[in-house]
Amino acid sequence: MSLFDDLVESGSNKTNLKPYHSIKDKGEKEHLTWLNEVTETLQKQAVSRTKVQRGNLEAYRGVSTSGLPVRRSESLKFNKSSKFVINHLYDIVETKVSQMCRMKPAVDILPTNDEFEDKNAANAVKMLINHLWYMNDIDSIMQKVQRQSRIFGEAYLFIEWDKDLGDIHPKVVEAKSKGIDLELMNEEGQVVVDEEGNAKKIDLDLPIKIGDIKYKIETPWRVFLQRRKKFEDVEYAIKVNVIPVEDLKKEYPQFKSQLKSETKVKLYDQEDLTDRLLEEEVLVYEFFHKQVKNCRKGAYVKYTKDVILEESALPYSHGELPFERLTDIDVPEQLNGVSGFDLIKPIQNMHNNLSTLLAKNIYLTGHAKWVMPRGACKIEALGNDSTIVQYQGPVPPQLMQTAPNPREAYTFRDMLVQEMGQVYGVQGVSRGTPPKGITAGVALQFLNEQEQERSTTDVSKHNNFVQKVARKTIAVAGDYYAPDDGRMLRIVGKDNKYSIRHFDSANLSKDYDVRVQVGTALPESKAGKMQRIIEIMQMKPDLLSNERWIDLLEFGNVDKMNTLLTVAVKCAESENEDLLAGKYVGEPMEWEDHIVHWRTHVRAMQSRSFKEETPLEVQKSIVDHIAVTEFAMTEKAQANPNYEAKLAELPNFPIFPAGFIPQSREQQEIVVQGQANRGDTVTGIIPGKETEEGKPFSEGEK
Repeated sequence: MSLFDDLVESGSNKTNLKPYHSIKDKGEKEHLTWLNEVTETLQKQAVSRTKVQRGNLEAYRGVSTSGLPVRRSESLKFNKSSKFVINHLYDIVETKVSQMCRMKPAVDILPTNDEFEDKNAANAVKMLINHLWYMNDIDSIMQKVQRQSRIFGEAYLFIEWDKDLGDIHPKVVEAKSKGIDLELMNEEGQVVVDEEGNAKKIDLDLPIKIGDIKYKIETPWRVFLQRRKKFEDVEYAIKVNVIPVEDLKKEYPQFKSQLKSETKVKLYDQEDLTDRLLEEEVLVYEFFHKQVKNCRKGAYVKYTKDVILEESALPYSHGELPFERLTDIDVPEQLNGVSGFDLIKPIQNMHNNLSTLLAKNIYLTGHAKWVMPRGACKIEALGNDSTIVQYQGPVPPQLMQTAPNPREAYTFRDMLVQEMGQVYGVQGVSRGTPPKGITAGVALQFLNEQEQERSTTDVSKHNNFVQKVARKTIAVAGDYYAPDDGRMLRIVGKDNKYSIRHFDSANLSKDYDVRVQVGTALPESKAGKMQRIIEIMQMKPDLLSNERWIDLLEFGNVDKMNTLLTVAVKCAESENEDLLAGKYVGEPMEWEDHIVHWRTHVRAMQSRSFKEETPLEVQKSIVDHIAVTEFAMTEKAQANPNYEAKLAELPNFPIFPAGFIPQSREQQEIVVQGQANRGDTVTGIIPGKETEEGKPFSEGEK
């Protein structure tokens, strides 16, 4: 909302209110009275803070301190009432946002134990996070959150469940295709009946969705926190929404008579930076209470000032408030974040004042002046009366040119810009103006690294924010995703191509550790990254195969760059994922690039986790696949000498001898002589020759 002028003159003056648990067992009337009192008090306490945040928004948009409208190109007139605004605040904020958004939001999902199934489940949950963040454009969300935190001092990102999102429910699709009816069920799984005792039917023509997670950014003046010294101690928060009253009556027909439009409340319009009275709209509040000692289940209440619309326990199992907050400056013993604008707005105002004086002086003295006695010549003959100064007295006419603005004024003005960047932590390198005389790439890289060191606290906040958003996303998905949803994940690759996979909601019931992915040693810019890779290719051409170099360069979604090599690599990597997850993968086909597939599959076998942690059934399926691949490679080599020469260059080929048959699990348990005294059991593969019956020979038969 905005400044509530009626609350300044009237309203509660309390600063400490009763806790929620003191009234939670009372009636609805007591609940509504307490909620209205808390809402009114928190709104009144936010008046001065909201005024500052609105002023910061106006400064970001370039509104002059004299209260003039936002400057537009068609209204640039330098007269006595105008103010010349060069908005460095906007430039500094966007530079800072760009710095933070270079770190793409990406997390690693790790299981809390070494179980193989949990590791595969963690990979599936990571795919879910990637899918949700792709569908919701997480890069744009993070950009907006960073920008709001810089302007207002804090930004709120809500992670909630929206039953109207997602695809059409599979049961509805199936029922419509078969022409059958579906009965309406309540949350307890019981059939809902009408007044006559008949089961209610679902209207299959309505778009009944499976629901999904919704991310929504709220401005700080729409979120009110319980007043505490630390954010960690806040137990409840209130979010304000403005909803058309007719929409609310449609959603809650049982309260139709109690829902009335607001007529005395002002809404701050961010488009024209003014207040307006609500019309045919109503303020709807949502109260969230954490799960704490005195409120074990938490609480959720949706209400207006006249009626409680919904009331229940907190609908999220994570037990926390359903949002994450990112702040700009944290002040000890102060709950709300502070914007850096408080530090640099005085410098910006000084810069604007000086720029205005310089501009007016240029317009005043930019033309030569004729100084002459009144009536000494015909003014129309000069063509411009603004260049004439007339006076009384016997002084001959003369053409005068006044001195321009002093150089010191421009030097002082440039110094103000540098000080703004220094105070805010944005230097010339990030703004595209490196120090004079610095042209070497190494020196510029050093200056860039120094600036990044200055932003260490901001980076830590950003990473912590991404981590918490991922945690709550997993928790909310675990609460509402159902096994019969038939959810399909759109998994986006680094070349912006995506595949579709089925997601099992049972994976969300496990515990995970969420870590923010760290960057690589390669430069962040695309040109720098490609240059570094090319340099490594020139110094060590045999380090990786050609297909790996091409894949590492990431040419993007260009069909000409998707060569047979890169396609084969991606196919083999996808097969590795399915094999390690215990899924069926088809046999190698004749047209596949078996050498690339073989290299990729063998690499998956070299890790220690494959030997010690991968179940024997999964090991056997991978061994089978590699053995069949080697057989196909050998068959092709017999008909193609060039192909045989390529196989001769492969180290460790063949891994399995001709005629190899993978053994069963019982046959893999062997005890090596010499280790038997220590009781060590060695798991290995026993190679053997095939007999005519398809069984391996014994040692004597060999």
